[in-house]
Amino acid sequence: MRLACLLAVALLGGIPLRTAAARTSDVDDAAEKARQGVRSIVKRLSGQVFRGRDNNTLESDRAQRLLIRKLSRLGSGLNTTAAGDDAFRQPFEQSGQIGSNLLAVIRGRELPDESVIVGAHYDHLDSRSLASGRCSIANPPGGAICPGATDNAAGVGVVLGVGRALTQLAQPPRRSVILALWDAEEDGLLGSLYYVTHPLVPLAKTIAYVNMDIQGADLLPTLRNISFAVGAETGGSALGAFVSQAVAAEKLETLPVSFIFGQLRSDYANFVLRGRVPTVFFSDSTGGCYHTTGDTFDVVDTRKLATQSRIAFRLTAALAETTAPPPFRDPNPALATYADAVTVNRVFTLSLPDQPLFTPPDQATLLQAQHDVAAVVQAGPQAFGPQQVGTVLNASILGIDALTRVPCQRY
Repeated sequence: MRLACLLAVALLGGIPLRTAAARTSDVDDAAEKARQGVRSIVKRLSGQVFRGRDNNTLESDRAQRLLIRKLSRLGSGLNTTAAGDDAFRQPFEQSGQIGSNLLAVIRGRELPDESVIVGAHYDHLDSRSLASGRCSIANPPGGAICPGATDNAAGVGVVLGVGRALTQLAQPPRRSVILALWDAEEDGLLGSLYYVTHPLVPLAKTIAYVNMDIQGADLLPTLRNISFAVGAETGGSALGAFVSQAVAAEKLETLPVSFIFGQLRSDYANFVLRGRVPTVFFSDSTGGCYHTTGDTFDVVDTRKLATQSRIAFRLTAALAETTAPPPFRDPNPALATYADAVTVNRVFTLSLPDQPLFTPPDQATLLQAQHDVAAVVQAGPQAFGPQQVGTVLNASILGIDALTRVPCQRY
């Protein structure tokens, strides 16, 4: 009799039938929705009409209107001092640049004052290209368009996909989730810098930040199924475990590497160094199409991108539900670990069959780098010290530099 009464009250809205974390089956079902619409928004944002989405341009304004329409279907504007579309904007002037962050919030059901932020930058490099096709903020506008499909229309697509999947859950997440699209990242991470120094919700109540930058990119044919999760140690072993669980549910080998391997070149750095928020940065790293006119929708690996959207959703949902938020930890002062050496060695070893894609000088450099890192791994963790850290970091830089010299192409 008492059970029947409780069920009746629950059905009438008196108490929730489910107050614990979202059921696994519910998350699995919603994860399938994370890919919906991602492909189309990436194709649109990287199209000619948006001309590279440089901040403080007419094309950026056009992109903002499109993205606010998308965000408004998922949550409410985070800027409570404004109304209408402006509630989704955080305009700023930072380091001489003018821009506007775009932010929406999906309110939590139990702890709405606590939040998880999932973010990506939406700006790119306009027509700042040379005849070679290389794009840079140092170049004046007037060249061919720099579309920025993998960098970072794809990251924007993932953020929107996460938001869409969250709205498909049987009930809202326990904590609020903020969908953040940063401006002026290409000018020096300025949009996220402005946010962490002028947060719209307290950083002390922000339990984690999930950063998406360069998604759906294949570095080489042998690395199609490889991606990276950077800096999860800033949330201690707890954040690393959440990342591992999200990755394990999907079929994409997402390799963990320490904070420094992101080279402080994406918005994740501001949340760690200035915001002191536990952070993980998902990226496919920089290959031959990075910052070139060839970074078009045609080179986006849409199957990989769909998987990355599901991983990001699973992680965000888990963080929003957990009863034990990850604690913030400063980045490792030693910079790299033996586990990083193992990861770098795996990437070098996997890519050996693709050596013919590199120039002869780069082939020689990469073979020596692979040999050096393999020796570090062979020596074991007990022999891993400052000299070995230097070897691993140097090999990583040489590898990334060589990858950016491979002609831009779809694999």
